[in-house]
Amino acid sequence: MKIRKLCLAMLFISPACLALSSGEKYKNTNLTHVISDYRISLAALPLDYSLLEKKQLPGVMLQRYNLNSQVWSPQGVVSPERWQNGVDIYIPDSARENNALVVINNGSNNNGSGSPVIPTNFSEEELSRIAIATRTVVISVSNVPNQVLSYQGVTTPLAEDDSVAYSWKLFIGDTQKYQNASLHIPMAASVSQAFRLAKKELTHQNITKFIVTGVSKRGWAAWLTALSDPDVDAVVPFVMDLLDTKKSLEHMYQSYGKNWPVAFYPYYKQGVDQQIDTDGFASLMTLEDPLTYLNTDMGNRLNIDKYIINASGDDFYVPDNSHFYYDRLPGSKSLRVVPNSTHNGILAVAEQSLIIFVNRFQGQQKLPEITEKIQNGENGGKELTVSFSEKPAAVLQWTAKNPAARDFRYACDVKYSSAPVSPTGGGEKFSIPLIIPDSGWQATYVEATFSDGYVATTQVYITPDGKYPETAPPSTGAACQTLPGRGLIPHL
Repeated sequence: MKIRKLCLAMLFISPACLALSSGEKYKNTNLTHVISDYRISLAALPLDYSLLEKKQLPGVMLQRYNLNSQVWSPQGVVSPERWQNGVDIYIPDSARENNALVVINNGSNNNGSGSPVIPTNFSEEELSRIAIATRTVVISVSNVPNQVLSYQGVTTPLAEDDSVAYSWKLFIGDTQKYQNASLHIPMAASVSQAFRLAKKELTHQNITKFIVTGVSKRGWAAWLTALSDPDVDAVVPFVMDLLDTKKSLEHMYQSYGKNWPVAFYPYYKQGVDQQIDTDGFASLMTLEDPLTYLNTDMGNRLNIDKYIINASGDDFYVPDNSHFYYDRLPGSKSLRVVPNSTHNGILAVAEQSLIIFVNRFQGQQKLPEITEKIQNGENGGKELTVSFSEKPAAVLQWTAKNPAARDFRYACDVKYSSAPVSPTGGGEKFSIPLIIPDSGWQATYVEATFSDGYVATTQVYITPDGKYPETAPPSTGAACQTLPGRGLIPHL
């Protein structure tokens, strides 16, 4: 587009630049270039950062920087507009060259207390251990998103999902005026700015490419960074089980008897659930939903290595959301569903999962491929048949039952139990029945652990398939509640 090229030639960041002219307005609601264009605009500016300290840890040199990654305030309605990110670089002894692991971390630099809140997703100790165990430079980019943020007309400063949800409300309310309002845009851009810093400061390690990871909304930012920045060659998103976003949301809504999980409240509060069928939401998803990039000129970015790690008992997502997107993802990929884990509980497996994945990637060892097929079994039922590209050291079947609801949230006291699985007929295939319970629903999947400790799973299969409840699930506690539906008509 001529307009976009003109914008990139201007060495300043302007919301009007991203919004384009009134005559252009991103025809066909295709905004897949917005994040990439914003990144390129930032890359045309001098990098603004400073070294805070260097300190020697056991086996690791830690270098801390302050990065003023960008000025972001759509139409001047957000403050502070300057994003200040912490960038901590962990350089292990005898570090491998070329690739670094970038961890998108939480934290707050502006919470009103007078002192910053240190990141809690990944601690200094965890990041040091990952660097040492993989001989890989590890870069933590913290305060993503910049928070807290004050939005014009909102009395209380916002952080985390409350901030994301309000930014979506702005965008959907006026997609022409607020095309760069989604908080995920500057979140992804701050990571790309950290890449620039790392390449300048790590010339001795010859770092040119990055593995990107993050948890929840930072896992979402990891996807969007990978799609918008060619310096990413692998992505490990934790608990971001919402690709093909509209269909996944509709499926969640149906699964809870046309209700929403209580964890969805920040988005419910901003009325996002009432906008899912609108043109504004569809436009938002062209830049937010990683799967919408598939059939664009940026679709080849989805071919990078992908290790998708989800929670079996997630507070936000239902365990079979992956059926809407996983098979459609091209290239090397692997899925892990962690049993008996909440959304935030996924952090318990994050360190070890990253160590094993990074060691495979750095050693140029392929990810294990799982082939799964549903076929007719005994007594007219269905069975899941699974085979692996490499021999697993152990195979387990995980099963959870809920006799009252299609609800598998760990917060609702739904537990998965395991049983070992042996090859069928002494061969290399594994088959398990997909049982339809007498009442309620059952969730089933297969987990394989390989000789190096790498864990991969099938997708989760819920039986009976295609049957949704008519009422909300029973509530057994504050985190096990639902929010009443407000008229969404699913199109599944």
